[in-house]
Amino acid sequence: MQITQPIRVGVVGLGQRGLQHLKVLWTLQQEGVVHITALVDAHVDNLTEDKISRYVDGFRLGLIHTSTDFFQTLKSISLDAIYFAIPPSIHKGEIVSAAQAGIHIFAEKPMSLYLNEAMEMEQEIAVNGVIATVGFQQRYDSRYEATQQFLSDKKIVMISVIMNSTLEAHSVKHTHTEKQGGPANRIWTSNYQWSGSTVVEAGIHQTDLMRYWAGDIAWVEANYVDRDSSDIVGGGDNPYAYQVTFGFASGTIGNLILSRLRKVFYGDSYNSILWTHGHLKFESDGVAAYYYEGTYPPDQTPNREKIRHLLPLTDQRNATEEISRSFVHAIATGNRKVLRSTFSSGMNSLTAVLGANLSHQLNGQRIYLDQLLTAPEFESFRQK
Repeated sequence: MQITQPIRVGVVGLGQRGLQHLKVLWTLQQEGVVHITALVDAHVDNLTEDKISRYVDGFRLGLIHTSTDFFQTLKSISLDAIYFAIPPSIHKGEIVSAAQAGIHIFAEKPMSLYLNEAMEMEQEIAVNGVIATVGFQQRYDSRYEATQQFLSDKKIVMISVIMNSTLEAHSVKHTHTEKQGGPANRIWTSNYQWSGSTVVEAGIHQTDLMRYWAGDIAWVEANYVDRDSSDIVGGGDNPYAYQVTFGFASGTIGNLILSRLRKVFYGDSYNSILWTHGHLKFESDGVAAYYYEGTYPPDQTPNREKIRHLLPLTDQRNATEEISRSFVHAIATGNRKVLRSTFSSGMNSLTAVLGANLSHQLNGQRIYLDQLLTAPEFESFRQK
């Protein structure tokens, strides 16, 4: 079934990420693709035209319904799709209710900090046949897309990602966490209870990219270096550093190393993908694949220029815009295949990073994801 009228869209959560989605939706509305119908946020000051227009050029509220009550909005306003961009620790059944109402769903990552809650979302999405995606927009980045295409016929043996950043790099959010028992400075992404750890809140992106290239994850092992209680400022209690190893069903090994240090003000990163006969890296001038194509064995060791190949890239696109265009197109055409990450697929990324937390709690024990989702011994960990 195809939809010929503009898709009626609501946005729940007008914090940093919700405003970024709204900016894209405002562009799509000018194109006649969507109609922004409702905006919901728990805090009324996030719903004013003056506030929103500082982040979305040319924005006007007009007849857009605004409310601090999601469930009342769901009852009173007709919507085709809803974007959910709220902190993962404070879901209260919104996605489940939207699915039961037959509304298509765009859920920001991480979808929840609790597996039972996320599995209920997944079940209701499937039962009610709604289209649902997760905000893994990096799958729509031209560099990562070219990487996926290049590696599609190769046996990947190892992926390594190192990302060092600072605790101060977390931006102030729009959620009034100080009124909800959270950080007084509203930087909830640095707080374990609210974010679920840096691996869950941020590292899920790198985890999902690994899956984009190497397929689903089967097991995880992790060790974190917890932050000293004397070094917690403003509720920023997430660990100093994280070391996570993923085992993929394909046999690939993934390494994710993250840090969030204070009083450093310096960060860097490193990415490496190894396949059986080559090495791919993200470099300043593009995506470089290192491999030899000549007669083997060569008479002499080839130099760097002979083995370095830059992958052809399409023009760099706004990945946040591209994922929304894909989601809207899927709804308009009824074709889920255009989505690069359905909600159900995204569950493997979520389970992997939550499994990393559990592994750390169990002193680095290997956690098999299928057991984490079903085994009675992990029921208490799955619960909210």
